[in-house]
Amino acid sequence: MPRDLRVHSVPTWAENLRTGVEIVAIVAAGLWALYTFVYEQRIKPLGEAPSFSVPTTVDQGPTVHGVTFLTLHKRIENTGNVAIDLAAEALSVYGERIESASARQTRVETPTHVTFTADVPRSPVKLLYSTAKLRSSAVAGSNTDFVVPPHSAGDEDFLIAVPAGIYPVVLVRRKDYVVKTNIPAKIPITIVRGDLGGYDLRSTVLQGEYDSQYEFPIRP
Repeated sequence: MPRDLRVHSVPTWAENLRTGVEIVAIVAAGLWALYTFVYEQRIKPLGEAPSFSVPTTVDQGPTVHGVTFLTLHKRIENTGNVAIDLAAEALSVYGERIESASARQTRVETPTHVTFTADVPRSPVKLLYSTAKLRSSAVAGSNTDFVVPPHSAGDEDFLIAVPAGIYPVVLVRRKDYVVKTNIPAKIPITIVRGDLGGYDLRSTVLQGEYDSQYEFPIRP
């Protein structure tokens, strides 16, 4: 009765070497993909400093019964790779008065900054609106947060009513404390009174503090 014959081939040294090289290549590719995904996209960005901007714009609406309505758009743009949190914020709007029709000349010169102006002087004279908030990343703040993911933005809008024809310019003063999300220790921040009774923020920690100031003319 015939028997089935089976031939078992023994891999050569070169074939074993090639198989080993292929296995190492596959493992290396997997480790590289893991490194790229976990470290480059997850771990490395956590060590980066926040990168953001806080533009403010004002749109003038209609005037009704002697009141001009302004819509103030407050925006936080996260231009970095790590999520940021608005720990505290303060915003004040003042009506400004033109002090004199004559131009005022001022010059500021330092080794790193030079400014010359010859404009009509203006000064804030009346508080029109003011607000301040402490959020979850601030000591004694509320349990709410304002988290902005990487490469996105967050907005807040405020409607301001201004007596028509009284103030030709409004001054917006804004202060924000912006930090990384999940910071190990909360920032000690307190709400204080500033110029003309407007709310302001005070802290012994300057990191993350961002101050800005804008002037907007009101159309008659």
